[in-house]
Amino acid sequence: MPLAIRQIWALLRKDLLIDLRRKENLLAMVFFAVLTLVIFQFALGNRGDDLFRVTPRVVAELKAQGLPRDALEALAFLMGRTYSTPGAFLGAFDLARQRPGGGGERIAILEASRRTFLEESAAGLLWVTFLLAGILGLSKSFAQERENACLEGLLLTPVERGMLYLGKMISNALFLLILLLLLLPLFALMFGIHVWGVWLPLGAVILAGVLGFSALGTLLGAITASLRGKEVLLPLLLFPLVAPLLIALVQLTGAVLAGDPLSLYAHWIRLVLGFDVLFLVVSFLAFEYVVES
Repeated sequence: MPLAIRQIWALLRKDLLIDLRRKENLLAMVFFAVLTLVIFQFALGNRGDDLFRVTPRVVAELKAQGLPRDALEALAFLMGRTYSTPGAFLGAFDLARQRPGGGGERIAILEASRRTFLEESAAGLLWVTFLLAGILGLSKSFAQERENACLEGLLLTPVERGMLYLGKMISNALFLLILLLLLLPLFALMFGIHVWGVWLPLGAVILAGVLGFSALGTLLGAITASLRGKEVLLPLLLFPLVAPLLIALVQLTGAVLAGDPLSLYAHWIRLVLGFDVLFLVVSFLAFEYVVES
């Protein structure tokens, strides 16, 4: 086994053993995330607003039901747009089709494209919950390294600073993944979201999001760990920088939950992958100067 992998594994094993024995970091994140989901459910769960949006899955369902070709072409023109009332949606459909549809067609189109407010907002609520709980975990991650001069001891070892960064980043990412894996069943149950048939694309989106968040958050956590008011400084630095990643993740997660193929969202995928690579490389190179200062 190469030396670098052994070093990363030793650092990762150290963090896993400490956190699993103390449990306070993971338990705090899980409790905070569950509480946030419960608050969202009580705040938004009673809203009866129905929204109407055409997705590739909606078009495929209506095509299987035998909807005429001109109606399918009109729906394709409305793809991705969201309407708040049935009248606005059917008006746009009739305008795109250039003639009104029959009563049976209109009912089928409304039923296929109907989405509740929670279904439309679920992706954003999931990632907001993750962001708030993740900030809590990152702030505690380097705080425990400062206890008993543990970080100073690590810096005295003959290990490259980049390996220290990778070990800490991977451990943060693992705990964030555990958090999301624990949250997803509760999230699906509380918000009525079907995730069982989309595990593979949803898992890919979650993995890419966690890696990007952890790559940037680990560096910023190291920067703010020794500063006064680090609990305030970390979110102030992290939120603006991670906003593009979160916007892309919400778009991709919403597409997966709606049953849309991710190939239609290639620009968002490129944004997520570019963010991950950029901040992983920058953080790896900058970590040495951060911990030595």
